[in-house]
Amino acid sequence: MDRRIKASRTQEKKLAKEIGGTTIAGSGNGWAVKNDVRNNEWSIECKTTAAARYSLTHRDLINAEKNALLDLRDMAFAIEMQGRTWVVLSKETFLRLIERGEER
Repeated sequence: MDRRIKASRTQEKKLAKEIGGTTIAGSGNGWAVKNDVRNNEWSIECKTTAAARYSLTHRDLINAEKNALLDLRDMAFAIEMQGRTWVVLSKETFLRLIERGEER
């Protein structure tokens, strides 16, 4: 198996386990559920690279957000670079999480 595909699948499986969710088989080519990992609340698009940079575009974020909304979930975009994962959220989602934490 191509090492990039293996790294991508490893990232998705690990994140799914960490959030109590599942990976979506064929998420890149299916017609129903599009983002790579989901649980009851989140739909997450995952990308991985061995490089020290990743080019994240507005279109990538809008597509991931649209796919999450169609799945009735919040969107996150997880990017693994050089062994560390970064998660990108919209400002609205981030503020909602902050507000939720303050209510506890």
